[in-house]
Amino acid sequence: MCYRTDSLKNPHLIIVLAMVIALSHQALFLDWTCDDAFISYRYAENLSNGQGLVFNTGERVEGFSNFFWVVLLAFFNIFGFSALWVSKILSLCFSLLLIGFVFKTAYASGVGTVGSILCSFLVSSATSLAYFSMSGLETVLYTLLLLLAVYLNIKYKVTPKQKTFFLLYAVLLLAAITRPEGILFFLISTVYHLGQGLRQKKRKAFKAILPAPLLFLSVYAGFILFRYVYYSDILPNTFYAKPLGTFVDAGYNAFFVNFSSGLTSGSFFLIPLLLFMVNRKFLAQNLYPVLFCLIQALFMSYTGDWMAFGRFFFPIFPLAVVLTLTFLNTFPTSSSPIRWKSRTSILCLVAWIFFAGLNAAQTIKALENRDNYPYLVMNSAELTKVGKWLKDNFTSDTTIALRRQGAIPYYSGMMSIDFLGLTNRKIAQTLFKENDMMQESRLIAAYIVKQKPDLIILFSSKSEVSGWLLNESPSEGRLIYLEHLIHNLAVDEGYTHRKDISLGETETAHLLMGMDLVIRPYTSFLLSLPFLTYYAAMQ
Repeated sequence: MCYRTDSLKNPHLIIVLAMVIALSHQALFLDWTCDDAFISYRYAENLSNGQGLVFNTGERVEGFSNFFWVVLLAFFNIFGFSALWVSKILSLCFSLLLIGFVFKTAYASGVGTVGSILCSFLVSSATSLAYFSMSGLETVLYTLLLLLAVYLNIKYKVTPKQKTFFLLYAVLLLAAITRPEGILFFLISTVYHLGQGLRQKKRKAFKAILPAPLLFLSVYAGFILFRYVYYSDILPNTFYAKPLGTFVDAGYNAFFVNFSSGLTSGSFFLIPLLLFMVNRKFLAQNLYPVLFCLIQALFMSYTGDWMAFGRFFFPIFPLAVVLTLTFLNTFPTSSSPIRWKSRTSILCLVAWIFFAGLNAAQTIKALENRDNYPYLVMNSAELTKVGKWLKDNFTSDTTIALRRQGAIPYYSGMMSIDFLGLTNRKIAQTLFKENDMMQESRLIAAYIVKQKPDLIILFSSKSEVSGWLLNESPSEGRLIYLEHLIHNLAVDEGYTHRKDISLGETETAHLLMGMDLVIRPYTSFLLSLPFLTYYAAMQ
């Protein structure tokens, strides 16, 4: 198969059309903001307000895994720009750059104009691109950095200039401080380029390679030193709060979780990797991007994810698409260029329509089920209402404890204790070390209640949440096992069940109130209404 026809004189106009398609798709998710993004917003706003890079004032815990993204948001926040809208606007711009560089990378890989356009259209049609561009997460920026590194490597191979090589490692450094696993791509790049230098058996070539990796690795070492001095650890707290056992012990293979969640968003493009490994000539020519895909696939095997659309697959989605089209381009061409050109164009159109149809169906499903898990947490609309309600009805010095550390703590502005340990070092680095998940849950529950938060917020679900053990209560009141334990211990300690807040169609938030909680007068009256109504009815 061949896509090398270059008869299109103005392909960039068609790429603009791909960008328009992407923008139209993103508009459907404009009011969707992932709950996890609010963790980054809170860190960024605390930093810009002079309180430090902290979640709770005075507590130095690195409960985020996107350092560069948080600092970038904090920079704009200093000038009065909302972190929420800055994150969306930046990701939108990065998504357009991503589509453009997909074309450039595919074309530089020898795919040709038509095939490169197809690559851009496949990426622009993906629901994953549309959602993550509006989610508030760093995903699109990180994806762009990885793709840009591959493009610069191709450019350096064609024209070996030191400027290009240094720029390549500057991009890899940004990737390494944007996501913790980004350092793996930096290290594998260093090994790859040193291997290339050794193959040339020229000391001059080897010496030309070393300065860039050493320079930027020293900068990264400075970043790790800052982390250790500021947070007393060389790894983010999220590393400890998301142990491998969380998914494996629950009966899941993490790679399968990531692969299946991104299936309609294009994770099936990873399947041809098996063919790439067999074709030695192709592998030799495209080893660098193949290594990137393998590294991310290994990372996907380490950590599972609850989101739809394949968050951990998306960073290599453009590379997987480009590699697949590059591989197809190695097949022999037809003896009739005109006939083959026509067939190629039709085949590309059919492939795009099929993929676009898959993603259109996925988008419709998400929009229709926005009030159901996991979309409920991926758009945060209902959780935002809870956070604002807490701010309006309780004093600012109230302490809350819950497992969703995004919109509710962000909008309430309250001190927050995280059940899952993302922003709590004690839970993440001590209690999560238990091999027995039951014992682990009992220890965490006891720890949470011992902290005596003013409000404990629990979430029940009408349906089972895959991967978590639920208690045996009726379907309309199911609690995650950990929350079931916290509820029982809290009630024993004198907490009272004061309010239920409906979250869409399948979930409910339950507020347990401590005895010493100070609330606003009108709030006290409103919370007492259910009990007064019940008492009047009994009379």
